[in-house]
Amino acid sequence: MQIDIRGVETELTEDIKKYATGKTEKFAKYGINIIGVELALEEDHNKTEDKAAFVKALIKIPGKDISAKGEGKNLFAAIDEMEQKASRKLSKYKGKNKQKNKLAKSKEMVRRLFKKS
Repeated sequence: MQIDIRGVETELTEDIKKYATGKTEKFAKYGINIIGVELALEEDHNKTEDKAAFVKALIKIPGKDISAKGEGKNLFAAIDEMEQKASRKLSKYKGKNKQKNKLAKSKEMVRRLFKKS
């Protein structure tokens, strides 16, 4: 899995890069073939203190891309929120694929059953 991190009018420190990389590497636990993750980190000092940092993630999966956004007081809080949202979306995506696979397997079993008779 390739992880691209870029700062939008924001200077990225090594701590932020390590933290973001660590959070995005957790996506591998879902067993989905993730091609890559693109993160865009942005700080806006003109906003209120509660929503001063934004993180946008684009998770590239064959056939479909999943996006998640996070807002927070600082970049670390925004990365945490983005990771929670992305985890929910990946879990939902994994569940849908399991249902499709079960349905395909059951249809194949029915075909085999009637083919032998």
